[in-house]
Amino acid sequence: MLAGLVALVAACGSKHHPPLADDAPVPNGGDGTNGLIGSDAGSMPAACNTLADGGSCGCQDVPLFADPPTMYFVLDRSGSMAESNKWTTVRLAVADVVRAIGPRANFGAAVFPAPSNVDQCASGVEVMSVRRGDPASTSGLDGPVTTALLSATAAAANGGTPTSATLNALMPKLAQLKGKLFVVLATDGGPNCNQAAVCSIAGCMPNIEGIAGCDATTNCCAPPKGTPSNCLDDQATLAAVNKLKAAGIPTYVIGIPGSAPYAALLDSLAIAGGTAQTTGSSKYYRVDSTDQTVLLTALKSVAAKVTATCTFKLQGNVDPTLVNVFFDEVVVPQDTTNGWTMTGGTITLQGTSCQKVLNGDVLDVRIIAGCPTVLK
Repeated sequence: MLAGLVALVAACGSKHHPPLADDAPVPNGGDGTNGLIGSDAGSMPAACNTLADGGSCGCQDVPLFADPPTMYFVLDRSGSMAESNKWTTVRLAVADVVRAIGPRANFGAAVFPAPSNVDQCASGVEVMSVRRGDPASTSGLDGPVTTALLSATAAAANGGTPTSATLNALMPKLAQLKGKLFVVLATDGGPNCNQAAVCSIAGCMPNIEGIAGCDATTNCCAPPKGTPSNCLDDQATLAAVNKLKAAGIPTYVIGIPGSAPYAALLDSLAIAGGTAQTTGSSKYYRVDSTDQTVLLTALKSVAAKVTATCTFKLQGNVDPTLVNVFFDEVVVPQDTTNGWTMTGGTITLQGTSCQKVLNGDVLDVRIIAGCPTVLK
């Protein structure tokens, strides 16, 4: 719960360039070959193809040579995720990321517990195998990968939180995948569902969450009143994340609202996964709102860590005087200090431009060829 988060485009430039900085914005869009986070993938920046004097220039997304990383989402769809529509928020935000990054990354997804009305603690299962993101669409409709993700996660939230069992079950499949792989674990609570667990009051989730009748004198995980499956399954989950890391698979942890009582464990999971944040009060990515835009910001930050880069090797022969770079469909002038430079077939973002991409502040970076380069 997730190389560089950037899309490339070449634009119409010189005095006929698209809008700069605060001018009228153009439609967001990834290029389908190199898209970052945005929407309406495939659209061209405003003024591309048509010059101010009525002339025209041909704009074309510049493809890159790339070994795309894989973002593998492991999503908590336990019963508590039905509260405040959290499950819908999560699946739609993940779809936004998949839609926007497009073929610049591979994506896979698993949910836990497994969609079942029988076993509320069934180990999670893969619902979408790993595949390359969708190329840009000029129709405005989702491609097959984004559509598959939304369909695969359509089952309503229900059941417990078998996190360790799910990660262990996925491990053989994940270990066989090639290239850079990152697990993105998104959950709104502590892991449980381990029937072999034994815990004191301090480790019993009903007690931790202050459920009525579960006071300092009553262990609600002890029979006959309780069940061991409600014990916090912390050690087994930590062991599973450590096992992934030992296999070269980092785990990013996103805490959905409701997970605050388990912040210490989520911090430990982020540290074990090799993805601990170095700033802020939390090591994991803490989300304190059910607003989809807030969750998307956290996912964007994770995606930036997974895919962000300031160097782009262009594919094929490109005239260096007919190349432009766009951030969120606004042209970035060529500039050695805070813009970009081109050497041979490689474009390098410089200064603040590079930092914005690495921070995840830029939702869409595109490189387009065919129109005069915009200079500072």
